[in-house]
Amino acid sequence: MNTRSAAKNHAQAARVLAVLPVLLAGLLTGCADQDPDPWAKCNWMSKLPDDPDAGARRTGHTAILVDVTSSVRGPKAESGGVNHSEPAAQYMEKWLSGTGTMSVAAFGGTDDIRWVAENWATGPSAKDNEENRKRRAEMVSECVAHQVAEAQAAAPQSGGTDVLDAVREAAVTLAEHKGTRRLVVLTDGLATTGCADLRGSTFKDPLEIDAIAQRCQDDQELTSDTLALIDTVLVDLGRTARDQPQANAAQTDWIGKLWKRLCQAAHPKPARPEDCAVTALPAAEPLGGKPVARPDDPVPAFPGRTYTRAGANAFFSPNSSVLLDNALPEITKIAVELRNLDGAQVRVFGYVDPRGGSANNHSLSQARADAVKSKLEELGVKKVTATGKGIADGCPKAETRLSTEQKLRCDRRVDILVDQVGRDR
Repeated sequence: MNTRSAAKNHAQAARVLAVLPVLLAGLLTGCADQDPDPWAKCNWMSKLPDDPDAGARRTGHTAILVDVTSSVRGPKAESGGVNHSEPAAQYMEKWLSGTGTMSVAAFGGTDDIRWVAENWATGPSAKDNEENRKRRAEMVSECVAHQVAEAQAAAPQSGGTDVLDAVREAAVTLAEHKGTRRLVVLTDGLATTGCADLRGSTFKDPLEIDAIAQRCQDDQELTSDTLALIDTVLVDLGRTARDQPQANAAQTDWIGKLWKRLCQAAHPKPARPEDCAVTALPAAEPLGGKPVARPDDPVPAFPGRTYTRAGANAFFSPNSSVLLDNALPEITKIAVELRNLDGAQVRVFGYVDPRGGSANNHSLSQARADAVKSKLEELGVKKVTATGKGIADGCPKAETRLSTEQKLRCDRRVDILVDQVGRDR
């Protein structure tokens, strides 16, 4: 090889060596730009290794059921469904305590339950080195919350909401495990199928709770051994998506009492303290997500609350639309209650007794409704409408025969109707 050829070859080699770092940097950058599955770090939980402590790790099981029906998830992507994944992470350590494995499922109507995680380990293996055990132990709550989020994204396969059907199937799964068995049900409790169908419920009568519990036992949808030796936690009862009918505090309390009663009926007597717990998660950012096809799903409607002020508590004197002084404390009390209800629609209806002329009846009843509306708005209540109804048609909830004066005072009343049809965005 002559001197010129050698120099040329050396120059080419130098150029190649100069380019290689650039190519390698590009390849490495390209790999970094390919965002790997951030949840691959949780894969170890789904693989129970064949190690000496595998049996111990399989002792005890937690099953988590996630309600994905329209009342909880909302019928549209922008419905603002209830988000359980993030706040649930705060409770996960407690819910998984004493159990070596866990499963997560989404549920909807009858025979509609899908397990998104089955028999996942809730702790690292003893074979892991100390650093791995510590790292994996710290990520358990986050990884399980991710599985809850995966379940929330599922769409129901059938219409309706059958909480008890999902509970029964989970109980069968839990019966296969030894040790501590725990069931966590993330649901608003608004069943629309089976013995606990709440369509048409008043959401206030204790006798209705008794009747529903008895029917569920008569229909064998619940027996005293359905949840035998299963610690049960019912979470977020009464909390619905923000564009769905909203329960007030009294209605939410009623729903909690109903499901605690049904839960207790599914356990042998005498009840253990851990048999049935009712709790609520902290509020979280509402769910968004991609639109998914959802079947038509009936949603129970919460009856509106009515405040009636008549008789000795009437807001007005005869033939007057000026609020009486003793009406102001009553209206203020009502306003304080109403302005704490997200999304409440308030309708004020004014009435008159039949002693005035027909031409005056409507204008006077409208003026009375407007006076109450103005005062409520002044006190911070939103979404108030006012309607004059003219002459009243009977006295509501009159249990005895009224005297003429009593009837006139009742006719001269104002009704305030409150419906919670969705939370403010």
